[in-house]
Order: sequence, then structure tokens, then C-alpha cells
Amino acid sequence: MTLVPPQDALFLLGESRENPTHVTALQILRPPEDRREQWLEDFHAALVDPTDVKSAFTRKPVRSWSTAGAWSWEPDDDLDVAAHVRRTALPEPGRVRELLEHVSALHSRLLDRSRPLWEAEMVTGLADGRVALVTKMHHSLFDGITLSRHIVSGLSFDPDTRGCRPPWRRPVGRTPSPSSSAGGGTIGDLISSAAGMASGVLGGLPALGKALAQVATGDIGVAFAAPPTRFNWRLSGRRRFAGDAWAHDRLTAVAGRTGATVNDVGLAMCSGALRAYLADLGELPGRSLVAMVPVSLRGTDTSAAATQGNSWGSVYCVLGTDLADPAARLAQVQASMTQGKAALRALDPTTSVALNVATMGLAALPTLRLLPQPPRPVVNLIISNVPSTEEPQYFDGAEVTDNYPVSMVSDGQALNITLLRYADRMAFGLTGCPRAVPHLQRLLGHLDTALGELEDAV
Repeated sequence: MTLVPPQDALFLLGESRENPTHVTALQILRPPEDRREQWLEDFHAALVDPTDVKSAFTRKPVRSWSTAGAWSWEPDDDLDVAAHVRRTALPEPGRVRELLEHVSALHSRLLDRSRPLWEAEMVTGLADGRVALVTKMHHSLFDGITLSRHIVSGLSFDPDTRGCRPPWRRPVGRTPSPSSSAGGGTIGDLISSAAGMASGVLGGLPALGKALAQVATGDIGVAFAAPPTRFNWRLSGRRRFAGDAWAHDRLTAVAGRTGATVNDVGLAMCSGALRAYLADLGELPGRSLVAMVPVSLRGTDTSAAATQGNSWGSVYCVLGTDLADPAARLAQVQASMTQGKAALRALDPTTSVALNVATMGLAALPTLRLLPQPPRPVVNLIISNVPSTEEPQYFDGAEVTDNYPVSMVSDGQALNITLLRYADRMAFGLTGCPRAVPHLQRLLGHLDTALGELEDAV
């Protein structure tokens, strides 16, 4: 039994029917034409194979007197991999539209806490012959970086490689890596772990106090200064997902001409798209929208060992949606991110996590539905950037043509935009509640327009 660290436990404590706290990965593969039917059968057999399952995929959450009611991970001795994996066919005509509707419905459903918190679907029936793998995993076990590492770990850059494996099985020849979760399984371990964390936080109180002051004054971001928008409504239990990708070179070119990062350019694309979307609804506020931008404390190397747990800080980015000039919006994003990341780098990892737990707690206040919503939201939405690989990958000869992240939303943040670099494209995955964010797919058109405007401006 392993105790769940505080930052991970927040995703268990804050979950409800209206606020599922899992994340999903959507991969689309093109089977080899010369052995398509056999490949499909072999692929399904690899998905349900019960051997070499990673420890993070064999644990379920429990609470007991021995941990004083705290959440802990307990091995599931009755794990049945085949019960976690389904094979589904899309209805005709099998367009990408039907696939995204299916992913939206799958993403709306809670994971079963009586067993390990993951499930997957092999989805056939796409009209162009491709097949999708949809993998859903709980955020208490995986942040964006760890999720990406699990997704790519069993794939190959060589189309001739055989013996590839899905995210929940250890790659051939790789030994199990130690869990990243802290603590043990007894009340004594709980006290020791809590005391150790408290000691670290107390030692970093001056830095934490300074960081909180920076949050309040706007050096790390502008907490509770975001204008109220429809993105801050309470949620229904339904979800919608939309995604598209653009040539990574286009974002790189804009970044190179302005001294910004590629992530800054992606944020500026989001800024322009959000501005246009709200303007179309007649709801564009006079103040700029503010986004929470997660920053990994683990590094961004996707080839590193895939572990579990959350380890990230956050920066509040002023998006400049109140500015009509796309170049000015990019400059605002660049300045806000540079300032916020500099302040975050000044904190040690323990203080960064403590600050993040505190700010996540503030952002999660709307999920406590017995309390009134604050007059102003902490942030308007979350925008993150998850690295993948710069070269295409293969599963036993089938090319992974598309790779999309499907993130979680919650009361107070009804829209999440996640960027993911895969091969030569930058994918944008948009997850939202259809009640608060109707016609989500229109944001994709606005993203395309925003990138064009940035290219023209620079």
C-alpha cells in the first residue's frame, strides 16, 4: 500500500459526476495494407495481453483506518486486463467526426474506482481504414509529462520493429521503474511523510510567502483578476472534444522572427481564437483573459522512464485578448510567461508543489457546489503544452498518424486547450462542456485564422 501525495489526492477528492478528473490520449494508426486483417487481430491480442503490466496500471485507490482516512494505492490482485480494454466499431459513415463524438462520450464517463483507474478502446470503422486507440487514465496517477512518456514508451521509430506494446505494458527489455509516489502504507509512514513535507514547506515559507505575493500582485500571474466569462460556468456531466494540427514549422517561423518560444506562439494562437469566439457571441470582456499554464518540474524528455504521479507548477498567463493587434497579443503573452517562469524557477521543488496545491485549491472552489462561486474566477481556462516525439512512431509497422490529448475540465474552467508536438505538427486538443462552450469546433477555425494573422503581423 502506497500513500497518495497531496497534489495527486486533489484529483480524487475533487471528482464528481459533473467533474471527472481523468485524461485521455487519442492515437490514430494506419495498419499495413498488405496484412491489415492479421494486424488488427495481433494488435487486439497485444492490448489484452496480461503480461508485464506496469505497476501504475495495477493499483486502485482505497481509504482505511490504517492511513487515517487518507487515500492510498493498493494492488489489485484480481486485475483483468481484458476487462479494461474494449473493441468498438464506429457507425457509418466512419468519419473523423464520428470518432471525435465517440471520444467525447467516452471521456464523459467516470472511471470505476473499484479497480485500477484506466481503460482503453480499440476503435475500428474509420472510412479510410485507420484504427484508433483511446486510452483513458486518471489524473491522480498521471500528469501530462508522465502520460506522454507512457504513451510513447512502447512504440518504435522503426516501421520494421515488432513486439511493440500499449501504454500499460512494459516495453520489452525494460525493468520496472520505482514508483514516484511518496510514503508507505502505515499510519507511521503517513505521519513521517506528512512531517517531512511540512518540514520542507516550513523551511521554504519565506519563498512561498513571496510566491503568493507575486501571484496576488501579478508577477507570477493575476489571481482573481480574470474577468468572468462563460468558461467559468458550472459544468454538466457532458464533454465535447475537438482537435486539429498545424505544421510545427509555421509556429517555429513566427517564434524565430519575434524571439518568442513556440509555446508563446501557441498561447497567442489561443488568445486570438478565444477573442474571436467570444466576440462572435457578443461576450468579449474588456479585460484580458487569464490562463493557468502548467510547467513540468520533471523536465520534458519523453524518452525518460515513465513513472506516475503529478509534479508540476503553474504560471498565470495574461493572454492579451483585450488587444486587437495580434503582434501585441504575442508580446503580452511572451512578457507574461517570461516573468512567471522566472518567478517559478526561483522556488525549490517542494515550495513549488506547495504553491501549486494552494492555487489548485483556490481554483477548485467552484467544484464545492454548496459554496457560492467567487465574484471573479482564479483563471478563465487551462492551456498546457505536452511534448511527444519529433519523429513519427509505429506499432508493429502501423504508423501513428495522429496523436491528440483530451484533457479534463472542471467547474470554473469549462474549457481546456492542450498542445502536443508530434512529428512535424503541433496538435491542439480542445476539451469543453457543451453547455458552457457551445460549438466547440468553431475554435479550430479561429485557431487557424489566428496563426495566419500572426504570420502576417511578423
